[in-house]
Amino acid sequence: MDDTTLRGIAAVCSVAGSVLLAWRVTGILKALGEVATMHDRNFKELAKPTGDVVLAGGTSKWIENAQKLWLLILGFGLSILGGVLQFISIL
Repeated sequence: MDDTTLRGIAAVCSVAGSVLLAWRVTGILKALGEVATMHDRNFKELAKPTGDVVLAGGTSKWIENAQKLWLLILGFGLSILGGVLQFISIL
């Protein structure tokens, strides 16, 4: 395999890995934001003399669903592979 092809594959791997990681981080942050909002609502309601508790069961499941660990591993793996291939192409 020539250097140009190797650099091209490295770039594709790096971009794909970065996109996957950005997508997963965005999903995780969104889920954490939803959980924090629900938590904040509970505290505001508890502070009122006649407030009702907002039941927010299953909020930890939102975070678990957002993580998708295999996509995080794939994203990191592709980014690392892209770096390794780029290094090999300059040798």
